[in-house]
Amino acid sequence: IIAPFSAFEYFPLLFNLAVSMLSLGVMFKILQRSLRVQDESIRTILISLLLVLLVLATNMVGLIFTGMEHSLQLFFVTLIVWGLVVEIEENRIEPWFRLAIITAPLIRYEMAAVSLAAIGYLLLQRRHKEVAGASIAIVVLVGSFSLFLIKLGLDPLPTSVIAKSSLVASGGALAPIVEGLSESLSGNRGLLLALGAVGLLVYALFARREVKARQLAAVSIMALALHLFVGRYDWYHRYEIYIWAYFLLVSLYLAGSGFSALLSTDDRRINLVRIAVLALIFVGVTGKEYITHLFTIPLASHNIYEQQFQMHRFVVEFYRQPVAVNDLGYVSYKNDHYVLDLWGLASSEALHHRKAKASSEWMDELTRAKGISLAMIYENSFHEIPDHWIKVGELHLGGRRVTAARSSVAFYALNQSARSEVVEDLNSFVKTLPPKTRFSFSEENDGTTPVAR
Repeated sequence: IIAPFSAFEYFPLLFNLAVSMLSLGVMFKILQRSLRVQDESIRTILISLLLVLLVLATNMVGLIFTGMEHSLQLFFVTLIVWGLVVEIEENRIEPWFRLAIITAPLIRYEMAAVSLAAIGYLLLQRRHKEVAGASIAIVVLVGSFSLFLIKLGLDPLPTSVIAKSSLVASGGALAPIVEGLSESLSGNRGLLLALGAVGLLVYALFARREVKARQLAAVSIMALALHLFVGRYDWYHRYEIYIWAYFLLVSLYLAGSGFSALLSTDDRRINLVRIAVLALIFVGVTGKEYITHLFTIPLASHNIYEQQFQMHRFVVEFYRQPVAVNDLGYVSYKNDHYVLDLWGLASSEALHHRKAKASSEWMDELTRAKGISLAMIYENSFHEIPDHWIKVGELHLGGRRVTAARSSVAFYALNQSARSEVVEDLNSFVKTLPPKTRFSFSEENDGTTPVAR
């Protein structure tokens, strides 16, 4: 969706803002169905408060500024939950609900957990036609994309998935699944999801609600469990947000009848205050990291400006030749010269060698094959670096690191003949760096005398 509009730099921001507003609208619909209170003023106050808290609890603002697909991912989570609510309340399946179930895994593979939960719920309702249609469509569409990748000479899954998923990289071994659960339970968010799964289990077994609501709780446990075993976390609070948002929205719907009962008594105003206080405490405790990170967005953006954007400027405006990197994005953006991804997100060959912790010969062979004489890399991202590569210097952030993977990027001339040209271009480049951002040459010089690693 974003790629065709890459020439318009503000498109990701505007697109994410638009789908976030749509997400907020669907959340409003879910809350309206969840809270059936006759006192309209109390209902309005509580729904308004919960919407504000959901914006904070789902990191909605932070996702907008990542410029990636996670805002769209959140929107499809809200659609699926809304579709489930409509089925429970009205016993009907909306066409857009079917479409959301099918499309969700195409946005990001981990969304299959939410789609599978929805399919599981429909299976319990004996809606076999919808289950078969959605299941076949997901398999065909995801499978077709894999065939497309294979036809291009690539792996059946994107290298970004293989690079970041130990389960996929292992070929489905049991050990990464166990390690995934252990990692989940060692972190705050994973522990909260595990506690949430326990709460849903208790609800499914003992709640005095209609069978459909208890069935929704049961299938939701499956979605949470899938993320606990194979999901990822953090990366500026975007990887786990889809399953956390799903859990919050389902939980709010399931708890809605209890809230409604409390708000329909003579003590409804006091109960409103109690519910509001509990909601504030819950979001304050469970969403603290999402709330505090909002204040780091300017610094996080400035990190990218000081590091990735400056690397992009150096290659496009000064060096103007093919380069090798391990942080692909901005350097390749609007860059007509070849960019080799040594980390492997865009090179299955590089990924294979890096994962195997092979000797540094592969880095030399790949760069020579592509006619590359300069590498800009995080040094500790690789097991070894070729001995004959010449370290020219490092580009340093001017402030606290938030989103950059490392505080400095090492610049290597890959052979002696390229060193002088790289140094000359860097001497021109460093004069244009923004305040506080600095480039330190490997020796105490101005970049005009020979440098060594």
